[in-house]
Amino acid sequence: MGLGRRGAVIILVGLLVAASAAGASYYYLRGSGRDGTLPSWCTRPAGGFLIVASVNGFNDSIQHGVPEANWPNISVQNGTMVNITVCNIDHQAHGFQVSHYRDTPIQSVPPGQALHVQFLANKVGTFRLYCSIFCTIHWAMLNGTLAVS
Repeated sequence: MGLGRRGAVIILVGLLVAASAAGASYYYLRGSGRDGTLPSWCTRPAGGFLIVASVNGFNDSIQHGVPEANWPNISVQNGTMVNITVCNIDHQAHGFQVSHYRDTPIQSVPPGQALHVQFLANKVGTFRLYCSIFCTIHWAMLNGTLAVS
C-alpha cells in the first residue's frame, strides 16, 4: 500500500517548509551575536568602546535592569578623544546619540552596519547615550551614560 500522489505531495510540502524554516533561521541568526559571537565587522576600536545594538538593547541592556538602571556606561577623563563603534546586529535600524556631544545629526544605523563616532570629551558631567529613532526595543536603549570626570 503506497502513499499515493496526495500523500507524496503532503510529505514534499512538509519537507520544503522545514527546509525553508531552517534556512531562514540560519540567515536570521548567522553573525547576529545570538550564538555568542559577533560578526567580523563588529570590533571595538583601539582604545575605544564597542556598543552592540540588538534585540536585547545596547550591550544587552535588558539583562542589566533598564529602564531602572543605566546601561551601558562609559567613563572617560576630561580631554579624552572618545571613539565608539556602534554595531547593529538586529534586523531593524537603530539610532545612536550622545547628549551634548552628538545630538545632531540624527543618524540611523541600518541592520548589519556599523557607525563610528569620535568626539573630544571636553565638558565634565554625565551625559545620556540613547537611541534616537523609534524601534521595537527603543525603551531599552534610552539609559546609557557617558561620565566625563
